[in-house]
Amino acid sequence: MSNYAEKRNFQGMVIDSVLSFSFKGGSKSYDGNVINLSSKGIFFTTTGIIKEGSDLSIVLTPSNSITPPMVADAVVTRVIDNESMCEIACTIEKIY
Repeated sequence: MSNYAEKRNFQGMVIDSVLSFSFKGGSKSYDGNVINLSSKGIFFTTTGIIKEGSDLSIVLTPSNSITPPMVADAVVTRVIDNESMCEIACTIEKIY
């Protein structure tokens, strides 16, 4: 039996969606794949390495055309380097 107690107020939704992101103040855009999304965070994979604490501008594009893209500012809180792919956890600071 596990003694783990969930500390998050909102559970992450597993979604399969693409996203693009750029570093705040930068003009170059990068691609990623969303793993899950919650009201306060996003977890995605990308091929480039991003430093913890980086400020990102994110555009999440749903697979259906009915839902508009989500545009948000986020801060990188955790980076897991898996050789060819990095897993990036971010806290969402603001949704536009």
